[in-house]
Amino acid sequence: MKNQFFYTRTAAVPGSAEITEHRESFNMDKVVRSVAMEDGRTLILMDDIHERTVETPDIDIKTNKMKGVKRERNTYQSEIYLDAPDALRFFNLTAIQ
Repeated sequence: MKNQFFYTRTAAVPGSAEITEHRESFNMDKVVRSVAMEDGRTLILMDDIHERTVETPDIDIKTNKMKGVKRERNTYQSEIYLDAPDALRFFNLTAIQ
């Protein structure tokens, strides 16, 4: 697939000092915006706005007691953070010559 951009995501292992690396990719045709962050990373916003339904406690305002649960719909958009070397590769690939 020529429209996939592969990058490395690092994550801390919970309860440990160990850091793991994950090789991931995203479709370059679905990028809406990129934002350079002050720490050298780049935030990539994707064209995949979607809703998720979650159950949350339904609290009575007067008594501050839980009446049950209610379903809430929230809108999300994927955000991908590229570290500095991957961000440089991304900009070199997408820059207008």
